[in-house]
Amino acid sequence: MKRVLLIVRRTLLVAVALLVAAIVLPPLWYAGRSEPVSDLPPAGRRVQVSPGLSVNLIEAGSGPPVLLVHRHPGCAYDWAPTMTALVARGHRVFAYDRIGYGYSDGRSPGSILVETNATELLRLMGQLALPDLTLVGTSYGGATAIVAAKRDASHIARLVLVGSVGPGIEERGTIPEPLVDFLVGPVLSWVWSVPPANRRFGEGFAGAAFHPDPVPDWYMTQTTANFARPHTKQTFRSEGRDLGGVADLDPSPIELPVLVVQGQDDLLVPPVVGENLHALAPNSELRRVPGAGHMLQITHATLLADAISAFAGGSHGPLTGGSHGAPLARAW
Repeated sequence: MKRVLLIVRRTLLVAVALLVAAIVLPPLWYAGRSEPVSDLPPAGRRVQVSPGLSVNLIEAGSGPPVLLVHRHPGCAYDWAPTMTALVARGHRVFAYDRIGYGYSDGRSPGSILVETNATELLRLMGQLALPDLTLVGTSYGGATAIVAAKRDASHIARLVLVGSVGPGIEERGTIPEPLVDFLVGPVLSWVWSVPPANRRFGEGFAGAAFHPDPVPDWYMTQTTANFARPHTKQTFRSEGRDLGGVADLDPSPIELPVLVVQGQDDLLVPPVVGENLHALAPNSELRRVPGAGHMLQITHATLLADAISAFAGGSHGPLTGGSHGAPLARAW
């Protein structure tokens, strides 16, 4: 019996030693071994949103203005397909790197929340002072747009929410806070220090976002470039802790016209969230995109641009088309 216990003990020690080695050795092996990373597309112009804090703003086209707010994580350049399609439809289009992403400045850890993003968005709109502005937010950017519109809608003519976070997001499941801290702390630090694991993590995260569509190669290259920027990793962590939402995302007080666009196969923001946003916003439309996931601004850019342009122009006729020819059905 003692011999059996001794064998079990030695086996456990070997297993523990192998586990420790598997955790400790890869970061040491890759330390100092930098892999080549592509740059983001050229920076736009800088706009100060508070003393010592500026965002990177890109713009294109002319005509009725549209301002685009990206997701978590992300950057202004993720909107490129939709920007191109909107410019072709006669719009002046703006997109910006939210604080902490891309070429924008960073913010201190722990203070990157929906509310602080909304404050910076309001200041950006105040600086731009664009008449008849259509504000478009996707995912976390949608939550940012909701909070901004509730606080001050004076610079917004209409609001478009694309796969937006909102009431009901908690239905995708709540992860205990200690586990969240562990995942966005030590686990992510280890993943980011081991390039093969980092690539797999990025591919898995993007795969869930793009499901059921494939992930474009250019998107992965651009995302890697974004995460190579000095503040992106910390911002990703801070916002990840806030995704469940301490912000009040109930759109009921928003009197603006609101268009909710929701992919029906979205794995990151359940379709019920779009239904809730439509039910709560008093002056809203809901357009469902069958067979589409979370990244409509890329996978269905033409369809989304059609929807935004028609909504901005006051046209509410049936809309079809898009990169997959999927119908954009009304809620009614």
